Amino acid sequence: MTMRTVTRNIPRRPTGLTLVELMVAMTISLLVLLALVNVYVNLARANDEMTKSSGLIDSGRSAIQLLQNDLVHAGYWAGFVPQFDDLTFERVPADVPTAIPDACLAYASWSGEYRTNLFGVPVQSADTLPSGTGCVSFPAQRAGTDVIVIRHAETCVPGGPNCDADTAGRLYMQTSMCEAEKNAGTVTGATSNSIVLDGDASGTDGAYAGVVLRIVSGTGMGQVRTIRTYVGSTRTATFDSAWGVIPDNTSVYGFDYALSTSAFPLHTRDCEGTGTPASLPVTAGTLAAKRRLISNIYYIADLPHPDENGLSVPTLMRSQLDVSGGVTAQRPPVRLLDGVEALRVELGIDDTGKTGATVNYAQAVQWEDVTTKMRPTNRGDGSPDWFKRCTAADPCTADELMNVVAVKLYVLVRSRDPSPGHKDSRVYCLGEPDADGSCPAVNTIAAANDNFKRHVFTTSMRLNNISGRRETPEP
Repeated sequence: MTMRTVTRNIPRRPTGLTLVELMVAMTISLLVLLALVNVYVNLARANDEMTKSSGLIDSGRSAIQLLQNDLVHAGYWAGFVPQFDDLTFERVPADVPTAIPDACLAYASWSGEYRTNLFGVPVQSADTLPSGTGCVSFPAQRAGTDVIVIRHAETCVPGGPNCDADTAGRLYMQTSMCEAEKNAGTVTGATSNSIVLDGDASGTDGAYAGVVLRIVSGTGMGQVRTIRTYVGSTRTATFDSAWGVIPDNTSVYGFDYALSTSAFPLHTRDCEGTGTPASLPVTAGTLAAKRRLISNIYYIADLPHPDENGLSVPTLMRSQLDVSGGVTAQRPPVRLLDGVEALRVELGIDDTGKTGATVNYAQAVQWEDVTTKMRPTNRGDGSPDWFKRCTAADPCTADELMNVVAVKLYVLVRSRDPSPGHKDSRVYCLGEPDADGSCPAVNTIAAANDNFKRHVFTTSMRLNNISGRRETPEP
């Protein structure tokens, strides 16, 4: 029997999407995409805010570290110690600062008295920029902020590792380490503002220009003057100011240091001589290293935003003493760190010694026990007795500034760019709080109720080069 295969045509169901299904799928996809975009935007915004916060922290730490790195060298004079700060000096000091040096004065106008004040005041502060003509072109200082001036000799030698090359016209300091130069010779003639050095002195014109000469003993002992000009043929040194007491042929002179742009005649310890005038001339030995004189002025100014036209950003500025066009003076300040909105400085003043007596530089150093020399009764002990912010309303005096042994820094930093949705209406304290923990009104700075984030950074540091000279062993 023959079998037949019967084929039946079964209609197929459609395999595509209906319009409704397509619209549902698109809606779900859009919702997922919207969620992903929202996550991405939130992550990007969070990352942007973290970058701003990180930049704020970096700026604050950098500002503090930059100032600390300069302050740690304040008062370093390459081996020279002012008489008033030298506990081994047994007579009444002749170099006590009498005025606050104008940080903007060009080097050509520096007198001997100015140099004495400069070495006696390595750190000074105020709430206004110095008024000297050398700073009139500086960008305007931001209101409510402080200025700090820091001075010292550079710790490296020109041309050495990590040090600038020797530059013509730049101001350098050279300190004599030679005993024969510290008791160099006997005065052979004098006028009201000059002396004739002895026959062993240099016969080269200008050899001692810029050198600080001291009358070591005899008539006029203790007087210090800076040699302005020197004539080698007559060995005549003319000074920037007149003698208080004119030296005579009983007067022995010596050289302390040279502060000059050209003449550096002083030697190290391997020089000839034994420390008496008869042992000169010092013709051999190694010339002492010279070191650049550092004078830095730090302050805050509002400058144009580097990326956004029409906006400004508070910026930490620094002016350095340097030479340009043959003129040695404070150079126009450079931009250091953006976002530094305020700087406040408090100076720690050491005006009381270990015995509780007040510092008195009108006397030679006095000791509670002359045999041990552990407790001077009229000199400081290297520890701050109180802190002061120098302002126009309450300015610091030369007597206070010469006794600064510590510094407190308060830096208010804001983010460089605003944060949408953020409002800063806080009041920040840049100074020591009262005993009850509240902030005195003079130390407060109110935010501008704007969109910038802010933070206060603070540090306190000891000025080792100054405070260390005042320390004596405890009995």
